Parts: sequence; structure tokens; C-alpha cells
Amino acid sequence: MTIISNTKKILVVDDDPAVRNLIYRFFSHNDYEMEAAQDGHTARKLFKQFHPDLVILDVNLPDDSGFNLCQEMSPTGVLVMMLTCLGDTNHILEGFEKGADDYLTKPFNLQILKARISALLKRQKYSINSDSIKRLVYNNLVIDPDRRKATLDDKMIPFTSLEFDLLYFLTSHPNRVWARSDLILAVWKDDFKGDERKVDVHIGQIRKKIGDGDASLIKTVWGKGYMFEPISMRDKG
Repeated sequence: MTIISNTKKILVVDDDPAVRNLIYRFFSHNDYEMEAAQDGHTARKLFKQFHPDLVILDVNLPDDSGFNLCQEMSPTGVLVMMLTCLGDTNHILEGFEKGADDYLTKPFNLQILKARISALLKRQKYSINSDSIKRLVYNNLVIDPDRRKATLDDKMIPFTSLEFDLLYFLTSHPNRVWARSDLILAVWKDDFKGDERKVDVHIGQIRKKIGDGDASLIKTVWGKGYMFEPISMRDKG
């Protein structure tokens, strides 16, 4: 008899043993399955073996940058929470550009960390279990919400979990302008924290990955918001 566990798995990566052990013990006691790594090499090894649902990732590691690990891990669909002492705007924006789903600075409160991780995992669950999802095809762009995969010219696009949700929402409602606040309400729901410019960063990453550098597919409607216009894709072909 096979027993299927619904316990969420978290990998915490931090070179500070006090922080690492604190997070490990706290989430273990809150019914999460945990693994921990002190450097990039160990993190990569555990990531392949453990298959976490979410990674808590420091930036300053002894052998690598957490931003590099985030960029490597996020295209697999894993959720990434950056947890670091680097709290200036440039570092936060770099985190989101590398694929982070959320960014929290040290010192931090464990209950707030838990709430934000719970919100990320809840959004992932909602996206997977939605009854209204359907496969979308726009010429050479195919978006499959069941598998949470997107392809362009039959090649897989390495979207983060949040990027996929944002793209799917826009492509599900083509030719309609959505303000940042609309997108936050629809995609992040009540889980959004921080500056609305996060939306711009994620839109920019999506554009790069679908070859939309000239913003002809996901249009910026100045003063109003963003709009997915599939006719532009057909014109390109």
C-alpha cells in the first residue's frame, strides 16, 4: 500500500547555522518536511534529491550567490523565498529579476516568514486546483495550466511559478487592459507585499522569455496598465 503525503517540503539555504537551524526547527514543528544546506554546492545536491516545494534562500553563501541559485532553481517551478540582509531596492529588484517569488530581509519574524510562505503555497495550490483552467494556444505559444508548462516553437519556456500565473491570467483575458492593481488582485490576491513595481519586473521577465522584447504581445498601455494582444503574434508569423 502506497501512502501519499501532502506535507509540503522546504529547503532552507543559509550559511549562518543559527539562522538555518532556527528555521529548520520552527518549520519542522509546524508540519513541514525540511532539509537544510549551508552552501551552494550542498543546496544544488539536495535540490535534486529532495524536490522541495519551496526554497528559502540567502544571498551571501560561501561558494556562490543566492541570486545564481535562484536563477537556476526557479525555472523548475519551485517557489523561491529570498531571505537576506540585503534590503536595498536594487538587491530586491535583482531578486525578482532572477525569479524569486518573494523577498524578505533580515532580521525577520518567524511568524511573518511562516505567513508569507503559507501564502505562496496557497497561491500555488489555487493555481493547480482551479476548475476553470484550460489549455491556451496562440500560434506558436502554448500554455498548459494542467502541467504548468508553456512552450514557444515547441521549446519549453523556463517560467517561475509566479510568472506562469501572471502570463496565464493575461493570455486568458486577451485584448483587455489590466492595471497593476488589477493584476495584483487577480494573481497575488491578498498575498501581495511590497512595491507595485514588482509587477513591472515580472512582466519584463515574461517578455524576455517569450521573445517579446519590443512589447508587441504584452503591450504597455501608458497610464493604464498591460494588455495581451495575440493578433501581434499572428502578424509576426
